[in-house]
Amino acid sequence: MAIQIVIPKITVAEGAAILNVGTTFIQYTLGLSLVAILLYILPGVNTANTWTIVAREIQGSLWATLLRSQSTTADRASLRVRIYSKASFISTALIALSAAIAPLGLKEGPILTSRPVLEVASYLPDTSPMGLATPPRGDYGYSRSCGSDGLTPCPGSPNNEISLVISPKIIQKFNSTPYGPFSIQFRRYITSNVGDINILYGSLGIVDSLILRDGMFVMDGLVVDLGDSPGIRFLNHTIPNDISHGATWSQDILWVEPQTACVNTNLTVDYAINGLGIVQPSYNMTDRGGFANPPIQYPPYGQEGQDLNLYEHAYKATVLSNNGTLRALNTSRSATFVGNTFQLNASIVALGSAELGKVATLPLTYLSLDTDLLVNETLLCANFGGGDTASIGTPSMQCGIFMGPPRRSDGSDPRILLDDSTWTQTLHGCASTMRASIQRVQFSINGTRELGDVQVISRQPIERPVLWGVEQTDLIISNISLFWGVVEDQYENDPTLATIRHNYLYLPAGAPDIFGVPPTGIPHASLAVALSEAYSAVPLFIPLDEYTGASNYALLQKYQTLIAEDLDKGTAQIKNLIVTDFLANILTGSHSNSTLVVEKHVPSVTYDLKYSIPLVLLLILWFPSFVYAVLLLLLRFLKISYIRSLLVHTSVGRIVTGCSDLVLLDNHIG
Repeated sequence: MAIQIVIPKITVAEGAAILNVGTTFIQYTLGLSLVAILLYILPGVNTANTWTIVAREIQGSLWATLLRSQSTTADRASLRVRIYSKASFISTALIALSAAIAPLGLKEGPILTSRPVLEVASYLPDTSPMGLATPPRGDYGYSRSCGSDGLTPCPGSPNNEISLVISPKIIQKFNSTPYGPFSIQFRRYITSNVGDINILYGSLGIVDSLILRDGMFVMDGLVVDLGDSPGIRFLNHTIPNDISHGATWSQDILWVEPQTACVNTNLTVDYAINGLGIVQPSYNMTDRGGFANPPIQYPPYGQEGQDLNLYEHAYKATVLSNNGTLRALNTSRSATFVGNTFQLNASIVALGSAELGKVATLPLTYLSLDTDLLVNETLLCANFGGGDTASIGTPSMQCGIFMGPPRRSDGSDPRILLDDSTWTQTLHGCASTMRASIQRVQFSINGTRELGDVQVISRQPIERPVLWGVEQTDLIISNISLFWGVVEDQYENDPTLATIRHNYLYLPAGAPDIFGVPPTGIPHASLAVALSEAYSAVPLFIPLDEYTGASNYALLQKYQTLIAEDLDKGTAQIKNLIVTDFLANILTGSHSNSTLVVEKHVPSVTYDLKYSIPLVLLLILWFPSFVYAVLLLLLRFLKISYIRSLLVHTSVGRIVTGCSDLVLLDNHIG
């Protein structure tokens, strides 16, 4: 292993400058030292050649300049020699100064990119907890069952038989592009054999909660966005092989995101807690205008299909819930006013004190135990029921009431719990669906090959609409989870498919929207399960307090920050984050690329020109001198033989012995 030292608090440029200063200092002081030693050991009597060598060493050292000896005094020398002497001294000083100052202007520059090239890519494993919890895919397979009360033939089944095997024709259609149901897999699964068929059941749950993270990042089989537009992309990551300095590349990826709209009910739940954080058994609902101020009517839905207006669904959920709550409180709109309070107590099951103090999902009829009313109002909000025909025109939808994070109503610091401190929580009517699109995602990586080093730079929808296909069937929603995805243009008029050319697709409703559990063998149906879990007061697969913020202050603070910026949008954002985190824990992508078009990174440096002033002055002195000297030699105005002759006849030995042919001027002449 190489031996290294670490020097803190300096940059590379500063280190280079220090080395140059040290080297220059050693260069000059070493010369002074060696000449001093030479003179000490020099005998008093020497040959002419010895004096020549000694003179060269002394006159060429700094001793002659420092002691200003007569031999270096140019007062009586000719003008040309005096100019040369001054220029030589200035150049020596500039060289030393440039060596010390010039490197300080160097800084690491931006990463540049080469022209795009095709590179072989290889799989990069994820060593994070999520990757370690993801089992191998060797025995992974897909299967399908249809029916709720009993099995029924699925679309494409030969001879209309009941079978768990997916029709090869359906697989061919939805495998015609990598943007469909067969690019999605369960992250963790359980296998079971039914006859000759290997059946997979998704093992749904939280492996490693990601909700406190921000922005976009990669993990095993996914690109996850927990920023302003939460969602996941399905991609089994491969990385370019030959990237010594890193690379940047883009990929078109299937992207699925929850879409949520929330409308304030203008009702709040207000209560007090003691110093232990326990909610007092009696609390109030306060009318902030939800009862006292119209409207109480909601807009009728048109034939929405893929032209979905989520706000209308959320608005309808709010109106339905407020009207039902008003009836449950046994009062009327004319009998209330803004600021009016209604005392509640822990005996109310759906909104008990156990839910207060944390984020919670409530049914639309949260003050009523009438399950028939709940089913009816949920159906009215979603605009479909389990008995409706499954189709591209009936998007998946979940509705409910969301009780936001608690806030101090007495103006005190929410981090400090005091006896009888007062708190408030808002109630919002929310509606959520799932939307798929094809996004162009740009990645970047440095020279290492760790999945954690892959950076997601940006994402944006591709510019052209794509052809989405959804199974065409007569089965009702509660009996099937439809296949969907981007298909080749040749299937645009396929009678077994409903197609639409669009930038996105609202995913069709299916059995998980009704029952909240995924059917066996088709993991894409878990997208609707995630919505169902986020709207369930008692979720099946998410630990009850996982996303409530009750025992996680950092999560609670994140929620409070979101609603402080925008109450309605922040509430919707919380819903989307919960759905996205759950999806990242239960699903992974199988599509990968063996080659990638990449732009390799090219390192660069920047330079601060103010540090180049001594070097520029040196260049001003050097360039004309160098050019002039070269021209003299090339044009033979100055010959090498003349230089050689002067070297011989200016030696001290020849001058001392009188053998030099040099011609001297009288010392008294100009």
